[in-house]
Amino acid sequence: MPEGTASVLLERHPPAAAAENLRSWAVSSSGNRFTEWVSRFLHHLAVRKPSPHTIAAYRRDLEGIGRRIALAAGHGEELDELTLDDLDKPALRAAFASWAEDHAAASIRRAWSAWNGFFDYLVTEEAVAGNPMGAITPPRQSRGKPKAIPGDDVASLLLRTAATTDSTSRNAWPSRDLALVATFLVTGIRLSEAVGLNLGSLDGPQGARRLVVMGKGNKARTVPIEDTLEDLLLRYLAERRERFPKVRFEDLRQPLFVRTDSGTRFTRQQVEYLVDKLYRRAGIRSRIPEGALVHALRHTFATSALDNGVHVVELQELLGHASLETTRRYLDATAAQLRHAVASHPAQAALRQFTRTAVPG
Repeated sequence: MPEGTASVLLERHPPAAAAENLRSWAVSSSGNRFTEWVSRFLHHLAVRKPSPHTIAAYRRDLEGIGRRIALAAGHGEELDELTLDDLDKPALRAAFASWAEDHAAASIRRAWSAWNGFFDYLVTEEAVAGNPMGAITPPRQSRGKPKAIPGDDVASLLLRTAATTDSTSRNAWPSRDLALVATFLVTGIRLSEAVGLNLGSLDGPQGARRLVVMGKGNKARTVPIEDTLEDLLLRYLAERRERFPKVRFEDLRQPLFVRTDSGTRFTRQQVEYLVDKLYRRAGIRSRIPEGALVHALRHTFATSALDNGVHVVELQELLGHASLETTRRYLDATAAQLRHAVASHPAQAALRQFTRTAVPG
């Protein structure tokens, strides 16, 4: 600001009017740069503590579209020359049309969401008069079928296979494998959530056990479990005490699922390898949708639950979907309804039948 500008403004206007003029002056000068406002917006988002991946994705989408606008405006691809004045409806339409030529529909929707949030922030900060993103229609959400594993025998095949000793493994541990795959089958939790489970995650009194799961955005949720899964988990933990007698089981921060050789926490890759091998041993590897692997168990849980009458509100809470819009849809689900949703899942029936006939007393 030139020397004396603030004092002149204060002399000519009351304090409130002077403050508004100072704000307008700042926005209309160097503060009008696109890159500066992107930095402010991302800092604003960071206060809500989203994952670093979310912040990085927002930056990529904002800067990616911004470069195309800059190129069309004659700035080359240099974002430093781009200002908010360049972000009009025709420029945005052209940039998103160009973006659509080499990006998938999901990427276009994500970029649209990033820019829509960006403009909402600019409007709130009074940097622009309105949000132009309503004039740009994003692609419709795909209604493609989830990548569930086909066949009604999936749960039974996987349970029976996991319970048998893997002859190709030097350190086979059937009770661990069985507890792990049963957890995936009857709770629908994510791979990362299963890896992150601790001994303290198994909570609640006997007969009303639940898993405390840390989901996306470090949001905890509880997933009720039936006594069938509880029994398998306790059987596995009893064997684990024998295998690793020096482990302090009173430390609830110890991992729930561990490696056979060292007793340390599984990595995502190790669980993926175990599940992939389990598919092959069960003879269903060819059924697994491409790109799904462990996540196919979650999709299978969800689609099978809906097919068997579980209400979508209950299911969304069990799955721990992260978006606020989704969260609002399942707030009314009660603990009793969630427990009923778990108990009525067909994988529970398979697990009950299995434990009655295959697990020694």
